[in-house]
Amino acid sequence: MKKIILLLICLTTFSIATAQKEADKWFFGNYVGLDFSTGTPLSINGSAIYTIEGCASICDASGNLLFYTDGSTIWNKLNQPMPNGTGLLAGSSCTQAALIVPQPGSDTLYYVFTNDEYGGPNGFRYSIVDMSLQGGSGDVTTTKNVLIQNTVTEKLTAVKQLGSNDYWVAVHAWGSDEFDVYGLTAAGLQTNPVVSNTGIVHTMAQIQNTYGQMKFNPCGTKLALAAGYLNTVEIFDFNPLTGVVSNPITLALPQHVYGLEFSTNGNMVYVTSYDSVQAAFLQFDISSGNPSTIMASQTVISTTQDLYALQLGPDRKIYVARSFNSYIGAIDFPNLAGTACNYVDMAVDVDPNFMGNLSALGMPGFVQSLFRFETLCSVSGIEDNNQQQLTTIYPNPSNTDFTVRSAKEISTLHITDETGRTVALYQNIDAVNSLRFGNQLMPGVYMVFITDEDGNNIVMKAIKSN
Repeated sequence: MKKIILLLICLTTFSIATAQKEADKWFFGNYVGLDFSTGTPLSINGSAIYTIEGCASICDASGNLLFYTDGSTIWNKLNQPMPNGTGLLAGSSCTQAALIVPQPGSDTLYYVFTNDEYGGPNGFRYSIVDMSLQGGSGDVTTTKNVLIQNTVTEKLTAVKQLGSNDYWVAVHAWGSDEFDVYGLTAAGLQTNPVVSNTGIVHTMAQIQNTYGQMKFNPCGTKLALAAGYLNTVEIFDFNPLTGVVSNPITLALPQHVYGLEFSTNGNMVYVTSYDSVQAAFLQFDISSGNPSTIMASQTVISTTQDLYALQLGPDRKIYVARSFNSYIGAIDFPNLAGTACNYVDMAVDVDPNFMGNLSALGMPGFVQSLFRFETLCSVSGIEDNNQQQLTTIYPNPSNTDFTVRSAKEISTLHITDETGRTVALYQNIDAVNSLRFGNQLMPGVYMVFITDEDGNNIVMKAIKSN
């Protein structure tokens, strides 16, 4: 069987990348609103949200609020319920109750995914918001509460696909070891998920086994979860080309786990536990890929009680929900190992005007690739049957154009720049022919994604020199 080994290449530039402002406004907990547009989170008055756990918000590319939701109601930028924005079917106490994902290829359509609590009958659903309605304030279309899948845990996360404008949206089934990963493209949500059976079974012994966050790393090459009362953290490889979850690393812990987040560089995983006796905020260095080494790297960065959801912020810090508290915590330097990450328990006052605003158990969820920052994410394909050697790009580097030649017919070939933007797309290239490309490309590093007639995925790097 042909096997593709994915090697993460994290390249960093010395220039400051443009910030992703879609995550600039946060609405969560009991009437909490935060604005990150100045670089420091500042309290926003007027938030209408009142929720115990999961929620989501979204801005436009300039950082202007579009809407936010607790999975039951969608509020517009004026903090008013959208006319058709009530009656969504998320659980009122669900770890990751809602997630907002833009429709690829559209400037106005957004998918609002919702998730039931405790693996409940409302399951995993979606509704579509059209921001062109209601004079630009948005409204839910007639596509509302569409059932995608029943009997899932309280886990829901998404990431933009590498080299594409499409997204992966992932959930985990309850009562099995099944991950279901759905593609969201310009054509809509793919109804048949990529199914991976790997890791522990999320047993139905008690409803608390559904608890806990699941997250992609910002590059979308790792997936990790906290499995509530199973007292387990799992870390997986994720194939950003195929949507397959594999290679579980299981970390058994003595306490219940809930919150989970990656550092921006993907090397650190942070986990909160809420056991009344052994509560701890933990850091794991996963860069080795070795289970024993990862477990040995465990560092307790706080023993504060009642720490719950975690979320990366636009300022590269990780924020921590403190149960029904007027402050939230923050990790200042998440990429640093051990206590050098500098966890601050009372980092942000979410109620500076004494309005009764409180953090609860949840944080707003976002598409995780919003937090890639200047990290350039790509994959390089190496096959154990030397298939890679049957496809070549030459000359490479080149200051003019490139030629790609393959021993097999190429079904699709698309080229992306360093930001992941597609710059060229070719289809159905005969094996006996070669393709020349790149004459018009500016100097830089480009990723070439190839799928051959047998479905093999090959990823190569092309360097355009001056």
